[in-house]
Amino acid sequence: MINRLTELYPNAIFTATPSLDPHMYWFKENNTEQYMGIPSTDLSPKEINILKTLFTMTAVDESINVSESVRLWRNFFLFDEPVPSFQQNHCRFIHFSISNMREQFQFDEWEEAVKSLFPHEISIVPFSGYDGVIVEDQRELQMDEDELFSAIQAFESDFFFKVHFFIGRFHSPDDKLKQLFTLEKSIFQLSLEEQSEDRIFTLEKLMPSYVFRSIPKCDRNILFGDIHNLLVEDHDLSETIKRYIENQSNATLTAKQLFMHRNSLQYRIDKFIEKTGIDIKTFHGAFFAYLGCLYNHEED
Repeated sequence: MINRLTELYPNAIFTATPSLDPHMYWFKENNTEQYMGIPSTDLSPKEINILKTLFTMTAVDESINVSESVRLWRNFFLFDEPVPSFQQNHCRFIHFSISNMREQFQFDEWEEAVKSLFPHEISIVPFSGYDGVIVEDQRELQMDEDELFSAIQAFESDFFFKVHFFIGRFHSPDDKLKQLFTLEKSIFQLSLEEQSEDRIFTLEKLMPSYVFRSIPKCDRNILFGDIHNLLVEDHDLSETIKRYIENQSNATLTAKQLFMHRNSLQYRIDKFIEKTGIDIKTFHGAFFAYLGCLYNHEED
């Protein structure tokens, strides 16, 4: 059976001994001595779970060039290992993804640069040469969003790549920690697909997109069809409403970003409210209208 998988994973390799490459997943068929290694970039979390039910997933010894903390966390993320102990009562995961890399990019250089940003020790767990997660204990001093954004600008200038971060929420080390990690990773992947130009994501920012994706496609047209019909005829109105809601109804900031007079912005907002009957100046109206903007963007 294991040989048949080469059709699905042409980059897979077969060997009698798993390598120490941290960017490979290794599977072994119970009645053979052969191992199959698949690059982590070729596998989704769902595919990993399926392969784990068919084969024995092997954790290789990564003691070389990998700290004990990183190895324990990686085994927790990828295998059925217990959660590692950490010094504080809570920790969070800061997911990262790198794109547009130069060929000579060295992960060690990137790792050292990231560690220098934090006021305390962190664990950087790579899943491939371009993505992974930072494990950070909760301390009195924490890396905030503004500091991370400034660091991104320096990284992209020094390393000539694009980097994206998803800042997770602090959580206690209970039986839901693995589930939280998996959920954050899937939401982060969604954000990379739909908002690829953004650099920093948080759960709060991504929740509208996550909720929108959870609505069956057959229901989206029923719920947001009227909004789409209005916005499809006026692309500028669509961008205005979306930006206004993203700016928390700050008309001055929105007008400045869109290079328009505040009175013109107010005219567009009033037009949208009049045509749809949705008051986007209220929380519930803004949330529903924002989902409608996402639907309009999907249909364009």
